[in-house]
Amino acid sequence: MQLTSYTDYALRVLIYLAMSPNRQATITEIADFFNISRNHLVKVVHQLGSKGFVKTTRGKGGGISLQHPPEVIRIGDVVRSLEKHFNWVECFDPAQQHCRLLPGCGLRQLLTRAGNAYLQVLDKATLADVLSGATPDHCR
Repeated sequence: MQLTSYTDYALRVLIYLAMSPNRQATITEIADFFNISRNHLVKVVHQLGSKGFVKTTRGKGGGISLQHPPEVIRIGDVVRSLEKHFNWVECFDPAQQHCRLLPGCGLRQLLTRAGNAYLQVLDKATLADVLSGATPDHCR
């Protein structure tokens, strides 16, 4: 179970913004901090804005900031909104189902349960939990 770098960058942006909630940051500032492509980060921030996680202000004195307090931004919501699919293995993608073990293989059902458990843990954690470095008891 692996997140795309796109989702990884989005989570980094949210964490960075949550670390300084009383000011706006720029894309260049965040890209420099994480040593990642500014052009790639522009796309990530645009999508975070369109999904309602950040607000963007153009022009002099503009920048990006969190749309909501860190305590209400659920990590599971962010991951689900940015990941295109959760095709853990080939048989999850109907276009790629060429496995000779289908339909009798139980791996798909097992991985579906594991994936659901993975997402349930992320659903219980907020951006504030990530900032504190503590995992809430209900996420363990």
